Amino acid sequence: MRTLTLSLIFSLITAGLSAQVADTLAVTYVSSLGEPEAPVDSSYLSLNIERLSIEHGEVDAHFALLDSVVPNYRFFFTAEEHWRTINTEIQYAFLRYLHDHAGVRNLILEGGFSYGFLINRYLQQGDERLLRKALTNIPVCPNNLENMFHSLRAYNLKLPEEERIAVWGIDLEHSQELSLQSLNTLLPEGTPSEKIRWHVDKIKQLHTSPEYDKGRVKQFFSKLEKQIADNPQDYLEFWGDDFDLLCLITQNATAAFHFSVFKTILNPEQWQVREEQMYGNFLALQKRFKPGNYYAQFGALHTDINRSIQWSFPTLAHRLNHFDNSPVENQVMTISRYMDGMNENYSRLGDTEAFSTAIRKIKADLRGDAVLLRLVGKDTPFPELSKTFQCILFLDEDLTEDGCN
Repeated sequence: MRTLTLSLIFSLITAGLSAQVADTLAVTYVSSLGEPEAPVDSSYLSLNIERLSIEHGEVDAHFALLDSVVPNYRFFFTAEEHWRTINTEIQYAFLRYLHDHAGVRNLILEGGFSYGFLINRYLQQGDERLLRKALTNIPVCPNNLENMFHSLRAYNLKLPEEERIAVWGIDLEHSQELSLQSLNTLLPEGTPSEKIRWHVDKIKQLHTSPEYDKGRVKQFFSKLEKQIADNPQDYLEFWGDDFDLLCLITQNATAAFHFSVFKTILNPEQWQVREEQMYGNFLALQKRFKPGNYYAQFGALHTDINRSIQWSFPTLAHRLNHFDNSPVENQVMTISRYMDGMNENYSRLGDTEAFSTAIRKIKADLRGDAVLLRLVGKDTPFPELSKTFQCILFLDEDLTEDGCN
């Protein structure tokens, strides 16, 4: 068992969803409550739970309970509470399991294109400077993430090229400095045309300047986006195969100018913009993904497939599972994280009595470890809840304390 560690913390193409369309789609995933369910009995529960040992920062990643389930899906989510040390252990354990049992070759990150690009470059080349640059600009548990990506690189090096795991960020470009670092790393050799030379040179100048100014970099990206639109052929000839990534990073960076944590707190509708952007970004990266399936660990609200407990608009997981243009339509699975109050929040979806019984039985016997509860399967007592997430991971509260910053 290898030691694990992490946590994480938005196009270009947003699939053209207007607010009106999103509101219409939101109506489609209000579940009917149906008839009240009987409490789940102990014999059924014993067949649908699995105890996971967590010792010295290592998660037992057997997940035998999922062996018969994962072949039905292509995109796998685990939900996290941000800022918890245990997040990385869980993420890496599920990644290893899903790589072995579900053909996962793509790890999707809750970070921008630049973040994913630099991590990928590190995994391929072992350049620690790129890894540190990427993690410096992701303000959640950088030491845990560094350890996890070290473990992932060591794991990849033991595999044939076609079986190695690649990583991709689909969130907005929250750090313009990271976007600039990525473009500087991507810069081709050679001399660009006169039309675009000033902007290409500016990438180098801004990147190496000892007086880095975020305002100047924002202004630069706005001008660069217009420059690419006005001179696409010159940029295509100079950037070659990476022209599409140049466009993705640039346009995603400018889209992020209008989004901030503070704006979001004051205006929750910003979350809809972010969900649309992340879904569009996933579609935009399709031709770059490795053949195989996908795994992502995101904040819990992004991962509810059928109904978010707080949002009236489609989540990222819902879009991936239910939108007609999704390459993984009807093939998304979520393993949610149990949090206090979850039963009350999801009671409107049904299965209340069965879920309450399961919670009481599991929480009474956690014993410092973790328990995985499977909601899907033949004769499940959770028919409504299982439309929103297919499994729930219970963690002893001692494992979920804040442990990184």
